[in-house]
Amino acid sequence: MTNHTILEPLPEDQWFIESQELRSFVATVQEISASTVDDRTQTLARLKPYFQELLAQQQWLPENFAQVNPKSRMGGGIGQWLLYRAKDRLLSVFSLVIPPGSITPVHDHLAWGLIGLYKGNQEETVYRRVDNGDDEGHAQLQVTEVQSLQSGDIYCLLPPDGDIHAVKTTSQSASVSIHLLGNDTGCILRHQFIPESHSVKSFRSGYSNAPCKEEQEKEYAQVR
Repeated sequence: MTNHTILEPLPEDQWFIESQELRSFVATVQEISASTVDDRTQTLARLKPYFQELLAQQQWLPENFAQVNPKSRMGGGIGQWLLYRAKDRLLSVFSLVIPPGSITPVHDHLAWGLIGLYKGNQEETVYRRVDNGDDEGHAQLQVTEVQSLQSGDIYCLLPPDGDIHAVKTTSQSASVSIHLLGNDTGCILRHQFIPESHSVKSFRSGYSNAPCKEEQEKEYAQVR
């Protein structure tokens, strides 16, 4: 089961917050990613210190982009707030806000990227797919790592490595993570996995504050 979503380009880059820190970071991302297009391992290694610097600055993210969302199409009150996306839709930055005790579905991202914890604590369970994907709707997963995350921690996505996971907030307040991905993550079709039944389905997570032209299909994840 493979999703290759081709998204219609936008007229221009979209910014959803006013932040010089974010604009400077995105400019750095664009420069480094363009010069390392053939080696995404190098892309991530070079971007990591800049991402760490962004996470350490606690004033740039507006409070309303660090809130849970009771009306979230992801369910469970999870807020997925788009901060920036490129007009070619091959780069996005968003915050993910998970209420205390809530857990995301097991899902993939289908892009290189960096995820960093901005506030709170999380537990991440990382999976590896061990079947060949030939049986539609079936997926066999194996847990490869369970890690506790604190504010400032960063992990890399380089599919298939680290691309399938579930994240739970373990702090008493909501956790806020910042995602840098090499796609328009909320609008592409991805995979939601249900390990208990060894099943998989397509879903589109959407954003809490920005529409997707592709939303008509309405395939949204449901939090367990």
